[in-house]
Amino acid sequence: MIKKKQIPHYEFLRTFERQKEQPAYHIIGTEVYLADKVLQKILDRFIIPGSEEFDFITMYGDTNSGSQVVEQLEMLPFLAKNKLVVIKYFDQMKVSDKNLIAAYLKNPVPTSILIITSEKADARTNAGKLIAELAINVLCRSPYSADDLFKWLRSEIYKKQLKMDNEAMQLFASSVPLDFMTADNELEKLIIFTKNSGKISASDIKETIGHTKTDKVFDLQNAIGARNLKHSLVVLDNILSNEEPSKVAVFIIMMLTRFYTHLWKVNSLRKSSISESEIESRYLTDVFFKYRHEYLAFANNYSFEQIRSAFSLLLQADTDAKSLNVKLDIILHSLIYKLVKVN
Repeated sequence: MIKKKQIPHYEFLRTFERQKEQPAYHIIGTEVYLADKVLQKILDRFIIPGSEEFDFITMYGDTNSGSQVVEQLEMLPFLAKNKLVVIKYFDQMKVSDKNLIAAYLKNPVPTSILIITSEKADARTNAGKLIAELAINVLCRSPYSADDLFKWLRSEIYKKQLKMDNEAMQLFASSVPLDFMTADNELEKLIIFTKNSGKISASDIKETIGHTKTDKVFDLQNAIGARNLKHSLVVLDNILSNEEPSKVAVFIIMMLTRFYTHLWKVNSLRKSSISESEIESRYLTDVFFKYRHEYLAFANNYSFEQIRSAFSLLLQADTDAKSLNVKLDIILHSLIYKLVKVN
């Protein structure tokens, strides 16, 4: 039997309505937001309103046994066409229970649909191999880069019939954390902010997500990257004049840590004789292409030892911001001075 490949969530969601009904679906990944989206899509297709009490059940790998799951699957539906059985936390089931469920899939009841959710697929076990072969496997992974958020956003604005130009989409993807649930919440805020007008601009994003999470933080890191102390402090003061330090301190430290991580990566790749063009195209994918050359320039201003010192300074500032009874603006000003002057 040919092993079915893992289907990315976006491909599954796009084509699911046209797919033939299957006896089993396996939702794989730690990205809860996407897993919930996929699960809901399946339920919306197969559940008939009013039949949930009789023909739909959710079971749990840490509390239910394999025999209990199979017993439910072997029951005929009462009102709906299909009996739907969901197993959450399948990873936590005993091996014997997993084997029992996998064996059931060799000869499933035609009127039952099994939906399994797990953090990862274990193809080393017999149960894992059988499920991979006999179920539709949907992969729900977290975003690796701003490009992943950009693709997600493009799909969402199409689905919600919104209008955003390329600049606004890039700004949004660069401004939110690499987390689909957070991105979804921020998009909903934007829809409310624009009063359901159906159009979202770059200025709307700056206003809603906040200055410190858009161009101002990038201005700050660029000034630090250029080791321009005067401009760095001016930008920091500008940020703090618009936002309470308590709301931005940890975020600024996080973004600067990410910035220095990129500089470390660039210098490491250069040391391995990777070309500048290849670094830009293959290794800085979570930085939008028009800004990548700037990171190459900033990396020239910091040695490995200086970047290592910068990480220590950022860690200390993060600890101080969360624990010391010291004004956060003082912590931030001291941090920026030390980062620019690091030697």
